[in-house]
Amino acid sequence: RQKSTAKEDGNRDDDGRWSKDETSNQTDKRAAHHNSETAASPAPATKKDDTNSDADKIERLRLKKQLKKQRQKEKKAEAAKQADEARQKKEKEKLQLQKMKKEQATKKNEKKKFSDTKQTNEFKSLRKGVKYLDLKVGNGPVVQHRKKIRVEYTLRAKNHTTGKIIDASKNFGFRLGKGEVIEGYDIGLEGMRVGGIRRLIVPKQAGYHNDDIGAGRGADLYFEIELLYVAP
Repeated sequence: RQKSTAKEDGNRDDDGRWSKDETSNQTDKRAAHHNSETAASPAPATKKDDTNSDADKIERLRLKKQLKKQRQKEKKAEAAKQADEARQKKEKEKLQLQKMKKEQATKKNEKKKFSDTKQTNEFKSLRKGVKYLDLKVGNGPVVQHRKKIRVEYTLRAKNHTTGKIIDASKNFGFRLGKGEVIEGYDIGLEGMRVGGIRRLIVPKQAGYHNDDIGAGRGADLYFEIELLYVAP
């Protein structure tokens, strides 16, 4: 204790005060100690910093929710697009199927029509080489032998449609089977009904033989006849 006091006393001047150097050293030590305490202790968070942190957190949550909604919206849009494409594809396939069925039905009808036409266009043979083709079957009385009938007819050469017209009448009457007309006429009208239209091909042996009436010697005669009346 005495030694320490002596040492301490040695730093004082004759009046018992600390020397200027010692006073400066003491001041520096206290300042250094204060600075080290200040550096070790973090500055307390202010209320403003806490508010900013909460605001950032809220903003991040808001953006996250917004992004989630946007993704859901995009997924729904994509699903709707795919559904629409599937519907359009199905509708297209349905239309193609309907078109194909319609084409098949049309072809079938055309084939049937062609077959019917071919069958219809086949002339049927009668006696003495006379042939006939009914364009329209009547629903009136049937012609009878020795009964008077009335017809409208056109006589052509070479064919029934474009051949030269040799003779024609709008109301020609005669008695069937009485020899008042060529034999091909009597033969060709058998079985007709009033209202019917029939085409005849009459060869020379049932017509005018080798006489030329405008179609040439011994030529076939092409009649188109509509039966208008049969006497009761």
